[in-house]
Amino acid sequence: MKPTIKNVAKAAGVSTATVSRALANKDNLIRPETSARVRKIAQQMGYHKNVAASRLASNITKTIAVIINYTQTDFWQTILDGILKRAHERGHKVIIFSAGEHDPQRLNETINEALEHQATGILLISGRIDHQQVNTLSNAHTPYRLISIYNLRHPEHRFISSDDVKIGIEATNYLLQKGHTKIGLVGIDHSSTGQQRLFGYQKAMTNAGLIIDPGWIHYGNYSYENGKELFQEIQGRGLTAVVAGSDMIAAGLIKEAARNDVKVPDQLSIIGIDGSIIDEIITPELTTVNQDFFKMGTASVDNLLDDDQSLFIPTKIVERASVKDLN
Repeated sequence: MKPTIKNVAKAAGVSTATVSRALANKDNLIRPETSARVRKIAQQMGYHKNVAASRLASNITKTIAVIINYTQTDFWQTILDGILKRAHERGHKVIIFSAGEHDPQRLNETINEALEHQATGILLISGRIDHQQVNTLSNAHTPYRLISIYNLRHPEHRFISSDDVKIGIEATNYLLQKGHTKIGLVGIDHSSTGQQRLFGYQKAMTNAGLIIDPGWIHYGNYSYENGKELFQEIQGRGLTAVVAGSDMIAAGLIKEAARNDVKVPDQLSIIGIDGSIIDEIITPELTTVNQDFFKMGTASVDNLLDDDQSLFIPTKIVERASVKDLN
């Protein structure tokens, strides 16, 4: 049965007005036992999310909790800038919480802390998340949005993110257009983000009629230090180009390449993924698939407050000096 206020009223044998009063905790207007029964039925039907969204839209507390769940790369800082700007424009306060590095127990504690501060909506910034953590958010009975992470197998968990499959395709196709055929994928993880980028890479290579050597794919954690470590893994593989799982991975690869007298891009071309300040700091400057993290932040606030559907933010390739044109 669809979780609407009419269906809740029908299941409870009361009027829609009584349901509204019960879910608004107006126990002085109806019998406490009726109120408790209605709330239980609404929760069982999943109507609590609709109620929470309604409270958010009516600006009862005007407080948004932002939970940062992953800091291996620096993308979250620009997202946060966008959130703060748009929340201020829409008259909402923001409370910022850190939930560590993909720590399910700490995330659960942080969500409870956010709810203790009477936050009426939660924005979770993460580079990876598992089903248990998403369930923790769902069980909080509070509107939420996943930012920079998604799983299309569970459309009920709404998100604002770049399309990671498209990112994998765009980055690989760019290198193919530059004449590269021996292309590696380095630094992705086993989460949905990494697997979606892997799928995009595989799709682009397959469409180009190319065979992928398993030794061209190396997993990591998106960090700078990990990029330096992974450079040793790609040496001797015959690669002319690499799609780095993040700009930080790319920076680590470039740093270690210089230490090993491997010239970028003459001997190894590298394209990153993110679009952070590091792209213009390293030498050579990094070509990257640019994600609009600021827009991701502003859009997440609008999406949460307006109770909109999931949204992909467009990406674009920014050309710099780290890729050689073999044509």
